[in-house]
Amino acid sequence: MYNGLYTIQTIQNFLYFRKILNIQLMKKFTFLFLLIPFLIFSQKNFEYKKDFENILKESKNKDSDLNYNKLLEKFNKTDTTLTDRQVLALLIGFTDNTYYKPYKDLEFSRNLYKLNDDKKFDEVIKEGNKFIVHHPFDLKALIEVSYAYYKKGNQSLADSYLMKTSLIFKAMIYSGNGKSIDNPIFALNPSDGQDFIKKAFGAKIGSMGSGRDKNGYFIDMLEMKNGEESEILYFIIPHATKKMFE
Repeated sequence: MYNGLYTIQTIQNFLYFRKILNIQLMKKFTFLFLLIPFLIFSQKNFEYKKDFENILKESKNKDSDLNYNKLLEKFNKTDTTLTDRQVLALLIGFTDNTYYKPYKDLEFSRNLYKLNDDKKFDEVIKEGNKFIVHHPFDLKALIEVSYAYYKKGNQSLADSYLMKTSLIFKAMIYSGNGKSIDNPIFALNPSDGQDFIKKAFGAKIGSMGSGRDKNGYFIDMLEMKNGEESEILYFIIPHATKKMFE
């Protein structure tokens, strides 16, 4: 079983964000993840029932330190002074955005992956950036555009997009330890739990299931596998499932 500790090596596994890249790229990206301290699966900074609506309300308050528009400006500039709580507030604030259509948007991000496989990097950058304007926290889009910039030789922009994914993963870690249904990890999109396991841990997905917690909130349950070791992680996504049929 996992010992409950996010190590630097664990975070560095995220460097394999799309496929195992060469050693030169790994060295280039390492500095991004040295910014992430050792994080222990024990803190409980966020409770969905108690905090979600309050943070959503605060995100609309222009005088709040969690104001969505002010924080979004910082996020778009890849401002690493953003706290995990502030990035979590951004994710929550986006759930009330007219462009938040988590299930409909899955196909677009999958298409970016296919375009990168076909070495159509310019198209990924063009279409991906159009999409990110209105979907700034879409992990798959950020990862694919980062990869395309890297393949085009634009290291600084590749780094910037990868840093944004790091900020989102840190906010997810902040939201819950994911080790029980009572302390799940907040996931903006229904595929974010899978990306969290595969990209942040470099682990594989085993069994996948879903259920509801004691409050009736929808929970994704994903098995994280690393060799013979495995652990179930829980991700809370009722805000996404509400949008399923819109």
